[in-house]
Amino acid sequence: MSDENKRIDDDWKRRALEEKQKIASQMGGILEESAEGGEKKAIDSDPRFPALIQQIAYPALMALGQIPDPRTGERMLDLNLARETIDLLGVLESKTVGNRSDEEESMIKDLLRDLHVAYTQVSNAQSQAAQDLMAQEPGSDNE
Repeated sequence: MSDENKRIDDDWKRRALEEKQKIASQMGGILEESAEGGEKKAIDSDPRFPALIQQIAYPALMALGQIPDPRTGERMLDLNLARETIDLLGVLESKTVGNRSDEEESMIKDLLRDLHVAYTQVSNAQSQAAQDLMAQEPGSDNE
């Protein structure tokens, strides 16, 4: 390939990449790694991502008794629902690797960590309460 043909080919690639970046910024700002050099480009935050995360996390917070049910105003405890919801957030986290901004990355990692800690604490407290109840029952072996 002559130098002239190579220059034209490189120019075409540059223009195609610029067009791709322009379209990506118009559609939410997610850019992929460049084919040349493998350098990673900045990923803009999507303003809908925090709302999505909160929408998924809300049932887990309710199921762990952290916030009251908005319909009844009462707190509930449903460890199965909490576990399923936390797992769902984990799937979202793993499936969006490389497509999150630093802010989004921090948000989902921190939320998952906090939910895992809360789940563990509530689960342990529930187990301890069950053990204490068994120990207080008349006719139990612990008397």
